[in-house]
Amino acid sequence: MISIRSLIRAGLFASLIAILPAPSATAQEFSESHLAAAKAAAIASPLAQEFNTVLPFLANRVQNRLVSLRPDLHEVISTVVREVALRLTARRADLDNAAALLWAREFTEEELTAIAAFYNSPAGKKFVQLGPTLGKQTVQTVQNWSNRVGEELLDKSREELKKQGHEL
Repeated sequence: MISIRSLIRAGLFASLIAILPAPSATAQEFSESHLAAAKAAAIASPLAQEFNTVLPFLANRVQNRLVSLRPDLHEVISTVVREVALRLTARRADLDNAAALLWAREFTEEELTAIAAFYNSPAGKKFVQLGPTLGKQTVQTVQNWSNRVGEELLDKSREELKKQGHEL
């Protein structure tokens, strides 16, 4: 299963960010309340929690690139990149707005309101917190079940074939 975190590690998430602000839908196609509901749902979702890691990832990548060019300026480069990154934190709103457009395109305002209400509820917050762990555990459970049932299917199929006079 590909997660946003693994995309970031692969360096592909930055490419996604570059194309994200240009979805086919425009803000003018939706009412203000629809966009507000989309933004609330998108920001409350587990996906948006990963957005917080994008700028630090990019800053680290830029810092490493610049330091590789001028290792003697490591301290100065680190300070400058950190300062510039802090000034760019306001650009996070661009990402949130682009994500909101994507959500607005897929969900009605009522659906978005319900999604945001869920993610902001105690159960939704617990879901966001436990989601990654539960996801991993669920995948492992499916794999374990598949292995057991697959072996049982193989054994029972062989038995049935043997009853019919076929040896495998």
